[in-house]
Amino acid sequence: MVGVPVSRPGYHKITRPSPKVEKFLGALETQVMEYLWRTGAATVREVVEHLARTHPVAYNTVLTVMTRLTEKGLLTRKREERGYRYQPARSREEFLGEMSGRIVDDLLADFGEVAIAQFLARMERVAPDKLAALLKLARERAEENDER
Repeated sequence: MVGVPVSRPGYHKITRPSPKVEKFLGALETQVMEYLWRTGAATVREVVEHLARTHPVAYNTVLTVMTRLTEKGLLTRKREERGYRYQPARSREEFLGEMSGRIVDDLLADFGEVAIAQFLARMERVAPDKLAALLKLARERAEENDER
């Protein structure tokens, strides 16, 4: 990941159902990212106008947030006449995948085989079609590893 790593809560602090971007970003950062994931790209002014539909927000506040998101590597920007046009550096799904991967890494580092056993025990609660898709993915990953 380019830039400053995205801070995220420890797995033990996550209490809301997934996938929620708010678990990893602040409220305003989340609103900006969700808007840019939907639109693909926008200027600070366009983001301010969008957010102002639901609550007042200062231009400089949004500029600061978007600059920080760029520094974290979540946004990229291209120079335009009087400013920048920002766009997401990765999709929402890629972002959530990266963050959930970090949480899994933490769980495995902290609990090892116990975490794996708990994950497998909870697989019984997964809908059969989702379980089949997960098993297929596991087989594909195993085959990829065998080829290496």
